[in-house]
Amino acid sequence: MTGAGVPAGRGVTLAPAVQRPWHAIETEHTLLAVVSYAGGLREVEADRRRPAEPAARSWRAPPLLVELAESLTGPLQLLLVTVAVLSAVWGELRDAIAIAAIIAAVAGVETATELRAKRALAGLRQLAAPTARVLRDAHLVDRPTGALVVGDVVVLEPGDRVPADCRVLAAAGLAADESALTGEAAAVAKGPGAVAADAPLAARSSMLYAGTLIVAGQGRGLVVAAGPDSELGRLGRLVAGEREPATPLQRAMAELARALLAVAVAASVAVPLVGVARGQPLRQMLLAGLTLAFATIPEELPILVSVLLGVGGRRLARRGALLRRLRAAETLGAVTVVVTDKTGTLTENHLRLAHVDGKRGTVLRGARATQPHRATDRTRVADAVETALTSAAEEAGVTVAGVEAAVFPFDPQRRRMSRAWRTGTGVLVAAKGAPEAILAVCDLPERQRSQLGERVEELAGQGLRVLAVAQGRPASVPATAEQAEQELSFVGLLGFADPLRGGVGDAVATLTGAGVTTVVVTGDHPRTALAVARQAGLAGKRVLEGGAPLAGMDDQTLLDRLRADRVVARATPEDKLRIVRALQAAGEVVAVTGDGINDAPALAAADVGIAMGRRGTDLAREAADLVLTDDAYPTVAAAVEGGRTLGSQLRRAVAFYLGAKLGLVASMLVPLALGLPAPFSPAQIVLLELFMDLGASVAFVAEPAAPGMMRRPPRDPARRFLDQAELGAIGITGLALFLAVTSGYLLVCWHAGPVQASAAALVTWLAAHSGVAWMLRARPALSPAANPAFLLWAVTATLTGVAMAGTAIGRAVGLAGLAATWWPVVALAVAVAVGLAAAGRRASAAGRAL
Repeated sequence: MTGAGVPAGRGVTLAPAVQRPWHAIETEHTLLAVVSYAGGLREVEADRRRPAEPAARSWRAPPLLVELAESLTGPLQLLLVTVAVLSAVWGELRDAIAIAAIIAAVAGVETATELRAKRALAGLRQLAAPTARVLRDAHLVDRPTGALVVGDVVVLEPGDRVPADCRVLAAAGLAADESALTGEAAAVAKGPGAVAADAPLAARSSMLYAGTLIVAGQGRGLVVAAGPDSELGRLGRLVAGEREPATPLQRAMAELARALLAVAVAASVAVPLVGVARGQPLRQMLLAGLTLAFATIPEELPILVSVLLGVGGRRLARRGALLRRLRAAETLGAVTVVVTDKTGTLTENHLRLAHVDGKRGTVLRGARATQPHRATDRTRVADAVETALTSAAEEAGVTVAGVEAAVFPFDPQRRRMSRAWRTGTGVLVAAKGAPEAILAVCDLPERQRSQLGERVEELAGQGLRVLAVAQGRPASVPATAEQAEQELSFVGLLGFADPLRGGVGDAVATLTGAGVTTVVVTGDHPRTALAVARQAGLAGKRVLEGGAPLAGMDDQTLLDRLRADRVVARATPEDKLRIVRALQAAGEVVAVTGDGINDAPALAAADVGIAMGRRGTDLAREAADLVLTDDAYPTVAAAVEGGRTLGSQLRRAVAFYLGAKLGLVASMLVPLALGLPAPFSPAQIVLLELFMDLGASVAFVAEPAAPGMMRRPPRDPARRFLDQAELGAIGITGLALFLAVTSGYLLVCWHAGPVQASAAALVTWLAAHSGVAWMLRARPALSPAANPAFLLWAVTATLTGVAMAGTAIGRAVGLAGLAATWWPVVALAVAVAVGLAAAGRRASAAGRAL
């Protein structure tokens, strides 16, 4: 953070969060720069520095109204509003009220779904510390985090959430868990010593960052950036600057709205003109044109899509994936690249002792002697390495006999810690720390020192965090760390691993088999990142490093490296954001998984952001479209499969619905053009559309996944939602229904009159459209038991048609009983429709393409 602007969002440049490299400035100079003192600010000075509250806050719409407005401004909803207004103006008040009710229902369903998801996530808010312990007037007091100002001095101990970005003033064994910010699984030692100005975030040992967690030691920190100016606040602005891309479904709905508006207007104008030209009464033709417009506009399509996405969302929730935004469900099935974090996503973010070089008992006893006599309480916040070491020592039954005599805590400069004990045989000093730091104070031949260095590199190449253990026997208790840590005897090496989560390898293999590429982007060390990637089944020989090396690449070079190596280490949040954008610009549909603060900008920019629900930070969850309630990476593969199934069901349902609409409009238009009455009245159209909706939603959404769904590539992102296969299915459905209904209607009308013809048309439609839908299924020969809803809908639709046309029930919608003479005609027309649909399916292979 040297003052350079940070790109945030498309076309927006943020002011830097911090204007100076505080980590590189000595503490006394930092205090001078912020005009503060080691004992903290005076209360009156803190009040003076606090920004004044505005006299009157600008009004903000409640979340309910915001969500409601968003759901009402979709293209189809605006189209329906227009039709409702026109209906009221033209005297069809009943239809206007019905359409308004549909609009309200759609908006209510979408708004309730969005707000329910937000309320479910609101309970997970635990990122920021509610209060902080601050030195004011040389006294330690509690103050709300939001009341901190630059220059405050905060006191920190294990379990504290860092309330603001702080320059370390004093530290005693201070360590922080920064995994949510940097991706490093192990705790980071902190101390007051300045570090290089160009040190990456993970190496700034003189800084503590807002939202991170103190896991060991005590310390004091000088607030240099608070609230929106902190590193956390800067990432929050990056998230706010991102706008999620429109999904294929949203683009298709907008395109459909424009096309159907043109068709509806043309039909409502053309029909009256043709009818009047054929000698029909003007008012009757105007009403016919309006009825045809109602039949053309898919007013139920938003409800249909909401039902499909809602049911699909519930299915995903049962598999451990909570949809925060319903529209992301359909995008899941089109994902081509998953950009995943490592720590806490692929791995458990929980270190375990995985390897010991040397005699296990001796090494563990030496390492255990660097800890307090009482074991670390693992139910509380603790350094991950110390917790893992304590667990391993307890399992091995290792104890330390003696009385603690002196403690020399770990600090970033020495990179080691030691502890002196009085034992029955004298004084024992035990030390552990970074291998190079321990080897530097061991009495070893140069050859052995070199061999141990090579062994450390070998273990580090396996992704292990390596510590060395040594011990000494001074004549008396040492007074300083320098006296304690000299001419020690080398004891052994400890290797700690952050293990893969269960099922990660299988999940990566499943995604690879489905044509979905996995790219690991982490802030962790390159060797660790590569080792974990290989364990997960991602082969690669090189690691692309973030920061300056990545910044020096153009987008094409970056894409080539990503496709070849698929692992990026030492990545900053900006690096991850750039990777997502570069992949999207290359035509990929990108899902991003993560749990940390540093993942949030990329989660917001992704086509589908997937956050961990249990370990994930609040900022990551808020930025995501999907939250994994079980934190299991295999759920990502399950979600992609669920998204593909949902996408397939959605395309089939929309194809059937629009094809049926097309058939209905054509069946209305041709008789009117011939000077005959419309085959269906408005009330009858309502009945037909009721079953069309049920067929397209309840029946199709209950379909099981097609076999091999995850053994073929994802649907090409460049393909339009209404592509050739979809249009072919629409055409097959529309043509089959049009020929069946129109031929039957015309034949009966010419011989028995329009009343009998309407009855024949209605029963033909209800029976034929369920049969055509059956042919449009992924597997028409599937056992009815696999989807009983489909069979129930088809049987109910057919029986309803028979009851309406064959009994007095039909009088409620203006029908007369159909004479027995015409029932064979109806049966033949239905058979022709189903046969045409089956033949069209085989000819176009639409069933496989959808």
